[in-house]
Amino acid sequence: MSTSSNEAMQQVNRVSRRAGSFPGWVDCFLKNKFFDKCSIHNLQKNDLNRYCITCNASTCRYCVATSHHNDHKILTIYRHVYQDVVPLSEMENHIDCAKIQPYKCNKKWVVSLTPLPHNGSGSLIEGDGACNVCKRKLTDPDRFRFCSIACKVQAISGKRSLIRRPEPEVGTSERRERGEQAENQRGRKRSRKGVPHRAPLF
Repeated sequence: MSTSSNEAMQQVNRVSRRAGSFPGWVDCFLKNKFFDKCSIHNLQKNDLNRYCITCNASTCRYCVATSHHNDHKILTIYRHVYQDVVPLSEMENHIDCAKIQPYKCNKKWVVSLTPLPHNGSGSLIEGDGACNVCKRKLTDPDRFRFCSIACKVQAISGKRSLIRRPEPEVGTSERRERGEQAENQRGRKRSRKGVPHRAPLF
């Protein structure tokens, strides 16, 4: 890519940041699924944990090492609390990350692509202490308004399909029943846990 086209792309990104909108690649980036295995490189550590902004596609470390991605803008995706996150310092070069709550991950400040899981009884709240979109509790509501990039994009652009909903968890009772059924099929007479069966006292 030539320097003039690089400068033009940077200018477009700066203008879109000022206007309060987001570049076109952000929608695809947020909908992308990371950490699958690369279908091109059948090698160890071939997770799709990079995102090429220029190609608008997820890639692995071996894809990035090829000459095809020379001079392309690459984001590195990490895992934090089983969620996809991107370093704040990298993301700030491309979009306005103001008002998005960062998290500390391996001594780096990162921002989550989608809302982190709702844990605990007090994580979903109404009012000033919550994310404006998903109502997740914020650690510093005076400084931040959104818990993830997807929440900020949704608030500004009005798009609702950007937040990937986690699959519903199977309840503990259902999980226990399935475990007992599997054990019974293998020949165990009763489950390991449950009501204790004690010998009678005489």
